[in-house]
Amino acid sequence: MVDKKQLEQVLAEVRKGERGMTLIEIMVVIVIIGVLGSALAYGVFGMLGDAKIDAARAQVQTVGGVVEAYQARNGDYPSSLAALTEGKRAKLKQGNLKDPWKQDLQFSVQGDDGFSLCSNGEDKRPGSPDDICYGQPDNNKQ
Repeated sequence: MVDKKQLEQVLAEVRKGERGMTLIEIMVVIVIIGVLGSALAYGVFGMLGDAKIDAARAQVQTVGGVVEAYQARNGDYPSSLAALTEGKRAKLKQGNLKDPWKQDLQFSVQGDDGFSLCSNGEDKRPGSPDDICYGQPDNNKQ
């Protein structure tokens, strides 16, 4: 049978070769994970902003097409975008009239010459360079 003292000596010799992680090593690993997480978050949030711009472009084009179809069918433009959401044959839902930044699309009829339809963009201010307008060159293309 094995003596208790001999067993303790064998275990002590085995433990001498084992080494745990130091506090410095743990901190280095945590810093590396933090740096990688930051880089990933930066990329993801950048893509999210681009996705909102693309969604606004598509939305303005869709609503603009519905306004033109309304004009072709009725001979004049709707007095407001809300007119396109009313009735059984409504072509748009109320939610289609807000851009990805939860702001109302800006619509105005310009006589017989047409209409203006814009999203104020990320800064939510009309007339700024990030506005996305129907039928106009897009300033937001990268």
